[in-house]
Amino acid sequence: MAKQKNLWKVVRRLILENYETLKEERIREGFYDLGDILAELINKEITQEEYDYFTSNEQGYATYRDDLWPSLEQREHIERPEAKPYGLIYDKGKELPISKLPEVWRQARGFVFTEKVDDGDDIKVLSEYGWTVIAGGGLAGFPTRQIRQLLKEDKRPVLAFHDGDKSGEGIYKALGFETRRTKHLDIALGDRVTDLGLNEEDARVLKLKSRPEPPKYGGLPRWETSSLSVLRRRMGIKEPKLAYVVAKMLSVGVRISPTSIPKEMALRAELDWRLTKAIENIIRDIAGKHSKVGGETVDVELPKAERTEVPELAKVLDKLASKLVPRARWITEADYEAEARKLTDPRLTKLLK
Repeated sequence: MAKQKNLWKVVRRLILENYETLKEERIREGFYDLGDILAELINKEITQEEYDYFTSNEQGYATYRDDLWPSLEQREHIERPEAKPYGLIYDKGKELPISKLPEVWRQARGFVFTEKVDDGDDIKVLSEYGWTVIAGGGLAGFPTRQIRQLLKEDKRPVLAFHDGDKSGEGIYKALGFETRRTKHLDIALGDRVTDLGLNEEDARVLKLKSRPEPPKYGGLPRWETSSLSVLRRRMGIKEPKLAYVVAKMLSVGVRISPTSIPKEMALRAELDWRLTKAIENIIRDIAGKHSKVGGETVDVELPKAERTEVPELAKVLDKLASKLVPRARWITEADYEAEARKLTDPRLTKLLK
């Protein structure tokens, strides 16, 4: 007991010393960061036994999360990091509910399914590079029937990012293969699924610390995606999960870019957005000028302004478009992929090949 008291005294101090960093992370990621720092203090401030208790015993994490942090909140007036609820989609940078899956960006090349919603949040920028992110499933992170059914209907490829353990492997298999409970539904995606999981080989190459499975699962070593957070301190990688996923995508030859569309369609969409942005402030000012009337009402209707009634506006917009279009820069899939490569680190890409 005395040793544990000494351990928690050291951990308490490290939390306070590193709070500015820890408050920007989720509680599980911070747990791994502190474990990395504690490793440097073995035989200096803590014993090997204390380190093993903190990093390898589930009670160590439970005490860290449920006892130590609440105590610090009360005594030091600092806030414990938390996590988001399960079941989100990130599509072209926007956060959407799972029910919107059939409506995602058609230029998205496919989907990245993450075991945890936190992981999805950490790699959501990929949704701007042609990969819609499905963040978190149902029980224990497994994809729900609804998600698998929607993905089955969609036909695009799916990448699976998960922990390096039996559950993580089960999540990949649940997407790609029939399960006993869903065989009759025909929702397995087969070879459309690519495994990007944090596997044992990658974990050892990156020298990530393992944590044991619960005894009921055999106590085998496991590597959580949260353990990638130590790369921030070791290698100076700002977004370690994102860097890992991008490096893995590159290693298996996955294109990190939206799909191409006819130039006419792209130009029409861009002009619609640019011209709308150009006149929205003018419209706001004009509406304010003409809406200064007294009294109250439930609603109001105005006659439809036909294009023939606003010829001057049409001429102005056409003139503006005539200036913009010749200066258009056509962005290719290669351009997108070149930018996507900046989301990872060349050292990481080399290690994971």
